[in-house]
Amino acid sequence: MQTINDTIQTSLFRHLRVSVVISEMVNHKVNQFKNKFTAITGQIKEKFDQVDQVFSLQNSGSLVAKFQRGDRQQLLESPDFQTVYSLANISKNKTNGYFDPFDGGRYTPSDLIKSWAVDQVFNQYLRPLVELPVAGIMLEADGVIQTAVATSSAFHWPVLVHDSFKGEGLLEKYQLTGGGIVTVNAKTSKRPQSPIKQLTIISERVSEATIWAIAGLNAGTAKFLRLINQKHLSGILIDRALGVIEFESGKLAQKQVF
Repeated sequence: MQTINDTIQTSLFRHLRVSVVISEMVNHKVNQFKNKFTAITGQIKEKFDQVDQVFSLQNSGSLVAKFQRGDRQQLLESPDFQTVYSLANISKNKTNGYFDPFDGGRYTPSDLIKSWAVDQVFNQYLRPLVELPVAGIMLEADGVIQTAVATSSAFHWPVLVHDSFKGEGLLEKYQLTGGGIVTVNAKTSKRPQSPIKQLTIISERVSEATIWAIAGLNAGTAKFLRLINQKHLSGILIDRALGVIEFESGKLAQKQVF
């Protein structure tokens, strides 16, 4: 197996890396794939920069900024804006309001935009590459991770989850054959009062994982444990009092009290 990594500079993410694992290839085939991969990462950069221009909360000319000022025209003219706006409404409803991009009556979809963009880019540019000799692809963007593995491959992506409050100690090591994983913590998500200090969600798409991770911080442990069971969620959390709680497909797998 050979791994090819490419770090991409974009205005949407501070850190963005794409990794590809390929099985044995002759040298000229490897070089051909690298050239194709370089062209694709260039397209990925353009797409992410375009998303940032449309949705940036800091850009007064973005569609989100215009919407916040009362201009509803983009709901009619921009398919991407329509899609994200619809996803925001659906997400609020299915999380019982714990994921709320309309908090305070102001549309602020910042928690959703990046993960939605990762979904779009991954499905458009990277997922079509996943067939042998390409065994797997992983996109990492500011802690948001999306993976895919060829159906005929036994490869797994090792993804480590660390405790960001205790010297980055290892909490769990997942072996992913596809899907997304998102980790959020109460401090960096500006929810310091949440009883959940850190929360990781695994789902088919990173947008789905992000929605439930933010919802969990907002709901708190007691209410979120019920949602875990109802929605068959998988992941791991750190509660300020109870410690580490793992869950898989809606069932608690392990509880460790510090």
